[in-house]
Amino acid sequence: MKRYLVMFLLLTGTSLRAQQSDNEDGTYTNPVIWADFPDNDVIRVGDTYYMVTTTMYFFPGVPVLKSKDLVNWEYASNAVQQFKQHPFYDLNGGNRYGKGQWASSIRYHNGKFHILFLTLDEGGFLCTATKAEGPWEIRKLVRPYYDAGLFFDDDGRIYIAHGYSRISVTEVDSTLAPIGKDSVVFDKVQRPGLEGAHVYKINGYYYIYATYGGGDGYQSCLRSKNVYGPYEEKIVLRDDMNLHGKGVHQGALVETQKGEWWSIIFQDRVGVGRVPTLQPVQWVDGWPIVGKDGRAVVTHTKPNTGVSAPVRVLPSSDEFNDGRLGMQWAWNHNPNDSAWSLAVRKGYLRLITSNIAADLPQARNSLTQRIFGPFSDATTELDVSRMQAGDIAGLAVLQLPHALVGVKAGERSKFIIMKNAGKTIDSVALGKRQVIFLKASVNTVSNQAHFYYSFDNRSFIPIGDTLNMQFNLKMFTGNRFTLFNQATQKTGGYVDFNWFRMNTRQGPPNLFKASSLVQAEMYDEIYLARVKASADTSHPGEQDIGHLTDGAWIRFNRVDFEHGYKYLLLRVSPGQRHIDVYADKDSSHPYVSVTLPATLSKAYTTVRIPVKQLTGTHQLTFKFRGNGAPSPGLNWFSFTNDMPVAGKEERTVAVTR
Repeated sequence: MKRYLVMFLLLTGTSLRAQQSDNEDGTYTNPVIWADFPDNDVIRVGDTYYMVTTTMYFFPGVPVLKSKDLVNWEYASNAVQQFKQHPFYDLNGGNRYGKGQWASSIRYHNGKFHILFLTLDEGGFLCTATKAEGPWEIRKLVRPYYDAGLFFDDDGRIYIAHGYSRISVTEVDSTLAPIGKDSVVFDKVQRPGLEGAHVYKINGYYYIYATYGGGDGYQSCLRSKNVYGPYEEKIVLRDDMNLHGKGVHQGALVETQKGEWWSIIFQDRVGVGRVPTLQPVQWVDGWPIVGKDGRAVVTHTKPNTGVSAPVRVLPSSDEFNDGRLGMQWAWNHNPNDSAWSLAVRKGYLRLITSNIAADLPQARNSLTQRIFGPFSDATTELDVSRMQAGDIAGLAVLQLPHALVGVKAGERSKFIIMKNAGKTIDSVALGKRQVIFLKASVNTVSNQAHFYYSFDNRSFIPIGDTLNMQFNLKMFTGNRFTLFNQATQKTGGYVDFNWFRMNTRQGPPNLFKASSLVQAEMYDEIYLARVKASADTSHPGEQDIGHLTDGAWIRFNRVDFEHGYKYLLLRVSPGQRHIDVYADKDSSHPYVSVTLPATLSKAYTTVRIPVKQLTGTHQLTFKFRGNGAPSPGLNWFSFTNDMPVAGKEERTVAVTR
């Protein structure tokens, strides 16, 4: 069986929960949640932090998460169980793909939580609750506010900042109805698309924290002594961290109990969606400067909250034994509650077809959950004995395009099928079997998914081709694993899912096996060097570390050498540079130094360097010396005891003493 996993990752044991960002050594590594939790707004109430994000057309939706340290998050509630504002939310006559709830603003005022959000077609809504865990009440507002930021001033007045390219401030009453007109407070934008406004009052200044959106977005801040302006502007973060061309932007500011300031702010990671990162904030001349030395941080010391918080990871797997769905699940649009059950067959999720659907995106009661990076394997057991002719049931990866592995029922027989972008790619006769195991394996770095089936949950057989995942704006959410039962001819057939189990990366995220391919862009820290798109096609979606001017360096805090290795492998493009590799805190005596040749036989070559053997876990710093053209690119590194890797050109380079 083939496994399409990210080769530089480790600790891939069986998982019941999603990946962590806590390194368990006082540091964390971004993204703080490697899954689709975008448009972040965060507040602190007492010693607990609360975050709200966007879920668009998935319900239960408008998730509220809580944390004690801004690193380890858990679900508190979903503020909106179903959204009954239009039949399209029931997939009745249409859909709300690319629309629905987004860009929520959360605030706590007078003992109550408030969540303000917009839908483009239905208007503005306010959810309120006395506890973040709910219950939540929802009501429609008299008017919408685009990408709004709710703000309760210290004089009792209430304002909403909102708009796209033209940021307005509107005073509202306690029902959030406008008291006066919309006052445009800033329209001298650097480019179209300033949005996502959140309002703060700090040391006598009103701050509007906003973003220039898009895949290459960046974060701006406006400030004024008056809520209505005039406002001055400063760019407070413009960096793509470790993903070329993907800016870190749109989020919130929050102060800890100990007076530190931080920003939860997302980055577009293509197929997996838009993932939240945690960035330190330093106040410089009255401006909240995000990141460190002008760059977004990857690995950093955890916030000082004065509270000791254990490692927590979000749930993902579900045995369907609890009588209710785990909070990680959400239906694609509103469910038909009469067409699914956890009670009819105890320990199973039953999905009953209730509408005729030409394709999976139109099928009701498709149950989804987020995919986690850097990889996720989802497996499920499915009983197909009560399917009807024309039914298709199974496991999908849902976005545009989508792909699935499942069972299709004919008049007299059933087939295991794999479909990609609506087209049947492969089909295998099921025979008389009534139970089958299905698997989807997703690499969120290469943005690829592969599909499998099994009859014993041990040997999995690949089927079909590769789904090249996208983040298509027509859907506007990250790809999701989906359990489904789609009727194409008549309704009433049903299937039973026994369980759903997700396996993803385990343990501290900045721990790398020396023998794996450690991708250079997964650095913990970086100086001067930059991530760039790679032309090395040995692995899809690869990126390099480039701009290797004199003094540039990248650092990996924990590389596990186990019992030691004889050779360092570097995957590089041509360009004469010296590379000094330092181990641990010794910055004077390189562990190894090497001179790369200016001309290599291919555009990218794997060079092999003899090294003295290290054992155990060590910090490695790659420092680059030399200037001039051409500048090389570093794709990945690894360590080995073997001779050249099969299938890869290798060139032995002498150590520079």
